[in-house]
Amino acid sequence: MKTKVTIQDIADALNLSRMTVSKVLNNSPNVSAETRALVLKKAQEMNYKYGSAAAHPIAKGALHRQTKSFAFLMHLTPDAFHIGSGIITQLEQEIRSEGYSLTLHSITEEDIDSLTLPPNLNQNQTAAIVCLEIFHPEYSRLICSLGIPVLFIDAYAGFHSLHLDCTLLMMENRNSTCRMLSALCREHVLTSMGFVGDSSHCVSFRERYESFLLTASEYGVETRPYNLIADDSFYGQDGWIMAHLQKMERLPQLFFCANDVLAQALIQALAELGIHTPGDIMVCGFDGIPSMNTLMNSLTTVHIPCKKLGICAAQLLFHQIQYPGSISGTIYLDTEVHFRESAPCVSESPS
Repeated sequence: MKTKVTIQDIADALNLSRMTVSKVLNNSPNVSAETRALVLKKAQEMNYKYGSAAAHPIAKGALHRQTKSFAFLMHLTPDAFHIGSGIITQLEQEIRSEGYSLTLHSITEEDIDSLTLPPNLNQNQTAAIVCLEIFHPEYSRLICSLGIPVLFIDAYAGFHSLHLDCTLLMMENRNSTCRMLSALCREHVLTSMGFVGDSSHCVSFRERYESFLLTASEYGVETRPYNLIADDSFYGQDGWIMAHLQKMERLPQLFFCANDVLAQALIQALAELGIHTPGDIMVCGFDGIPSMNTLMNSLTTVHIPCKKLGICAAQLLFHQIQYPGSISGTIYLDTEVHFRESAPCVSESPS
């Protein structure tokens, strides 16, 4: 029985050439970020042992030929509708112009539970680390203990209490949420609205939820009976939104969802109950990732500047590399409200 997974096995599974897979596993800079992500994910799924020279004979010599790299750590490999996709593409372009390559590393639940770094992360070859949506406090501490410049894009909800020596790069959440919801409260004279998401999931969700409550209080809008604040472990389960909706005695005039994926799932669940958006109830989200999906493209939302996040991440880390020990902190990039069909607001100019 064949037990050892080879480079050719990975190539066959992805319908790629053996050469392309080999370039990824050797951290060659001449591979797109999207292809790199696919190969690393498949290698992990197939339990390919690319962390040792014995399992991967060309790896040992290749390590000495590699230029310094930026390591991009993520809990889940982003798809085309995730903010990470745009960030990775732009980040790779920025650092390549300065002679760096980008390596992608998918952090598993086992890695987090055991506080173990991914096997293909070579600390000696890593000039900086970018963490996208690493929401575990102790794992965040582990990464910041390596003596390598670290930048987080969004983070654990209690991140600031950890007092880590790193930079946190965020999309602006508070003002944009207040602006969007305030305009809708005035336009539609709202008396009820609900929040969908786990406010303890991450910094961005917490800031959006707090701004939701602040706006509701300012306009005297009722919220408590209408919030769907489930633990984020339910997010991947079919029917959890439907179950929560069916428990409600009545629905609010508007739901604000912590991101667009939740908004899409909510609209679909409402439709299954015969409740239409925006005729019966309005829905808005947050992220603004372009999509071929009609629901996503008609959603009132806040657009995140993914490319600017990638550019800013590179610039901030270049500065830390050039000036070790420089002051770290939290940086926010402006976002834009886009009013669309799911929660229209004619009093606001089109974004």
